[in-house]
Amino acid sequence: MATLPIAFISIHGDPLAPLGGPSHGGQNVYVRELSHHLGAHGFRVDVFSRWESPDQPPTEAIGPTARVIRVRVGPPQYLPKEQTILFLPELVQWIARSWEDRRADYQLIHAHYYFSGAVAMALRAQRSVPFVQTFHSLGIVKRQALGQQDPSPTQRLEIERRIVQEADRIIATTPQEKQDLMTAYAADAGRIRVIPCGVNLDLFRPLPRREARMYINLPEALFLVTFVGRLERRKGIDTLLEAMGLLLTERPDLPLHTVIVGGRPKGSGNEQPEMEREETAEYQRLQALIIRYNLVDRVTFTGGLPQNVLRYYYSAGDVTVIPSYYEPFGMTALEALACGSSVIA
Repeated sequence: MATLPIAFISIHGDPLAPLGGPSHGGQNVYVRELSHHLGAHGFRVDVFSRWESPDQPPTEAIGPTARVIRVRVGPPQYLPKEQTILFLPELVQWIARSWEDRRADYQLIHAHYYFSGAVAMALRAQRSVPFVQTFHSLGIVKRQALGQQDPSPTQRLEIERRIVQEADRIIATTPQEKQDLMTAYAADAGRIRVIPCGVNLDLFRPLPRREARMYINLPEALFLVTFVGRLERRKGIDTLLEAMGLLLTERPDLPLHTVIVGGRPKGSGNEQPEMEREETAEYQRLQALIIRYNLVDRVTFTGGLPQNVLRYYYSAGDVTVIPSYYEPFGMTALEALACGSSVIA
């Protein structure tokens, strides 16, 4: 079987990063699963992601023919996405030199997120290689949803417009994203393909409720609401807490409890000042809301958890809630449904 070489550009979406921390979520899972399965089908996939720790190996296997190549540009620590874009010229230079040093013969570039697309456009200008883009979120739609709370840099929209014009194909994960690309960015419908995200059914499957509740150490008598996602404002956890407060004002007898699975994984060894500041600020904001709505004994934070543990929380919950202000796809909905949980989104 031929091993067609493909370069994934996923600058902030390292497929092997611990999930739950800032900027570590659905895109990381998507890139990991896609590169792994492409490798299983005979493709050779190299994923270029920026390093976030000096302890990360320069290369790391995802599967037999897929690996991460860590781009050593910028400080070896977590950087917010808004700062990473400042290193675009250096990122392009490092990856181009890596390709030359290894005599790489990639036949396709697949970029993930808009500033990875900017890197891909510059690399494609140096080589006649087809270029595919998956945005994972769209700046215009995000700005409409978040308003002044959107931290995206001003150049984001112009970069996205250029990508829409230059990419040979754009993968939209939903029909709505395709419509947004055509309406807001004047994208050519003929160059867009809608390919929904998948879910690993070997990993996410229903578990007996009693077993799941015992595993997470919560009693069966509770009506359990599960939230899985990063601790950031756009995830809408404040809306969930407010809804709990309103419900319990009317029905204080309800055995209602919410478990919030997200944040930097405990003991991950990735405790970095910038990451801690972002998470601490949001955690403190949520704690203030918990006190305001009298929910102190009704909310549990677990920190980020590996996917083989998430299935216990989905299976234990009576309902999984996704209250995000903006969600390009929402892979947690698929994971929850695969585990037999009802979903409110």
